Amino acid sequence: MLNEEVEMVYCPRCGERNREGSRFCRNCGTLLEEKPLKSRFISGEFRETPVREDLRAKPRETSRDVFEWDTVIMGAAILMILTVILGRLMGLLGVLSAVLIVLIYVLSAARRKSAAPLIIIMALLTAAAASALLGI
Repeated sequence: MLNEEVEMVYCPRCGERNREGSRFCRNCGTLLEEKPLKSRFISGEFRETPVREDLRAKPRETSRDVFEWDTVIMGAAILMILTVILGRLMGLLGVLSAVLIVLIYVLSAARRKSAAPLIIIMALLTAAAASALLGI
């Protein structure tokens, strides 16, 4: 006796397994699809219904002109604070450590990684200008 695999059709209402070709569910009597879903996928008959245009995901409206000033200001503030603290404790090595910490912060906080070099430069210049203004 050959082991033939019989395709089964599942009832969309009660979930009962029915033999392929059955028109009605043997459990609840619901009219079954003519072909099982698997067959429709294989034959290419199954097609997604198109999504209405207003329901599609819209790309975020971010302009390329938006500059991340919040990251620049935070980077400059962190640099000034760490430069004062670490500079007093460790001298030039402390200042270099503060710059390294700010570089890591800016690289991790920048939303657009392509803008990170410009943000780093702006943070360093902002910190230098604020330090000169405050006399630090």
